[in-house]
This record gives sequence, structure tokens and C-alpha cells, in this order.
Amino acid sequence: MQKPKKLKISTKNKSYGIMDSPFYKLKSKRKLAELLCVSLSDLSVLKKDEGNYSIFEQLSKKGKLRKIQKPLDKLDIVHTRIASLLSRIALPDYLHSGKQGCSNVTNAKAHLNYDKMMTTDIKSFFPSTTRVMVFSFFYSVMKTSSDVADFLSHICTCHGQLPTGSRISMPLAYFANSRMFDEIYQLCQKLTVKMTVYVDDLTFSGVNVNRLFCAVIGKIINKHGHAVHPTKTKMYGKEKPKLVTGVIVLGDSLKVRNEQHRLMARDIECWKMIKDMENAKETSFAKTLFGRLHSMGVIDQRYKSKVLTLKVNTAN
Repeated sequence: MQKPKKLKISTKNKSYGIMDSPFYKLKSKRKLAELLCVSLSDLSVLKKDEGNYSIFEQLSKKGKLRKIQKPLDKLDIVHTRIASLLSRIALPDYLHSGKQGCSNVTNAKAHLNYDKMMTTDIKSFFPSTTRVMVFSFFYSVMKTSSDVADFLSHICTCHGQLPTGSRISMPLAYFANSRMFDEIYQLCQKLTVKMTVYVDDLTFSGVNVNRLFCAVIGKIINKHGHAVHPTKTKMYGKEKPKLVTGVIVLGDSLKVRNEQHRLMARDIECWKMIKDMENAKETSFAKTLFGRLHSMGVIDQRYKSKVLTLKVNTAN
């Protein structure tokens, strides 16, 4: 029996402005159903949370339990379709997540050679992006009719908030909060401050980054129904190494953080024990090490050559 194809977001290499999106000024539920490739009766069923999600808890990398809402079957297909359509809308330069050619590393790279910096993130970003925010995006920004916006706001949220386990989560988290990000960006433009956004991480650099600037950013975020994470807001001076989306920024160069060096040393010790075994390259130990070094190599090229050296010395 053939495995079903894994669903993926597809942009079809399209990029256009909001006014060219098929959602823009969509006024009919029938046309919405056609756009999402489902029947109108299916659309009504998919509005309901019950029976459309698998809800479970999952340990994060930091060992914390996170509640996951994963859309099932037909809703998963519809979410992927909506995410694909949203992902075709051109994104601003300041956004580095969910965009081809961008990553946490390009996000950090944008802040090279700045003396003063502030990093912060939005607390519980996906859960605090509510159905009302999603409705407001489709109604006020996309200019859909109120009933279309209402349908979409229910289909795209679970128990009144953005689901954490859906393909729709990242693109819609940005668009539902785009007016907040744009307001912050306009302030940064006035103050000649460099701003980047990576999902819920915001980074600012420039001479006008100070405590007052930090307070104003916090007020804008609060005004839009969110809150900054108090323990994750950091101010950095000129000489300090700056941690930006998992990468160290120091003057004009990017460096791998110490935590990654520690994990690499641990993985190499595991690799030494299995490197001469038959099919050692196929073991999870080797794959973890090679994957880690490849990620580190995106920041510093030396680690990519280390992967090749280790592969030569690992049994096939």
C-alpha cells in the first residue's frame, strides 16, 4: 500500500502583494469553499474544534511540556492550503522566518557591526494570537466580508487561539500581528534603529537603543494584546557578545555559542565508540553529530570541513 504524500506548504514560486491575494476582498462563503477546495458543508464542519484536532503534550528541547493542537485529516489539508496561499504574499525585509533564503543565521547577520543591541521575544506568541486577531486580519487587512472572516477565524484557530501544531501557525502568526510589527518598524525607521523579526524573537540595534526605547516597544506590544517575555529581554553594550536567535554576534563576525560546542564534544565522544562499527554512518549517533556540525557550519565554514573528515573516518 502506497504511503500518502506528506503535505507541504507550496508557494509555486509566486510572490505578490496583499491586494493580489485570492483572499483579498473575498465576500462569499461559496467562493471561500471553492478557494479551499472543499464543499460549503465541509467548511461548516471544519469550523468546529471537536473532532478536527489531536491535542497532546510534548516535551520541548528545554524540557518543558508544551500543549500541541494538530489538525486532523481534512482540516490539515485546508490549513496547508491556507498556509500556502498566505505564504505567497510578499513579506517585509525585516522578517527572517518563513521566508526562502532566510534563517536564524541571516537574522543574526543583519546586526553585525552595531554597538548597542536589544533582544526580546513575545510571551506565548502562538497561544496569545487569538481568534479575534485572526478575524481582524481577514476583515480589516484582507477586506473580506464579516462572515468570510468569521469562518476563516474559526477554521484557523483551536479553542480561540492559534494552534501550535499546524502549518498555518507561522505564516498566520505573522499576518495576524503584522500591524503590530509594522508599527514597531515605523518607530525604528524614525529612530534609525535596525529591526529584525524571527517568529516571536525581535532584535533591535543602533545608537538609539536604550531603556526608554525598550519601554516604548513593550507598550506597543501590550497595546496589540501581547506581552514581552520579562526574563528574555536583554540589553547589550558595545563590547559584549550578543546572543541573537541562537547565534553569537561579536563585532563584525558570527560565532557558534558555547552550548553548541559542549554538545558537539559530547556527540564526538559517542561517535568515537561507534565509528568502526558496520553501517556506523547510518546510526542515530553519527547522524546527530553530522547534523549538528552542518548547522554549526552555516555560522562558521570550518565545521563543514570537519563533517567531511569525520565521514571519511566512519565505517560505511
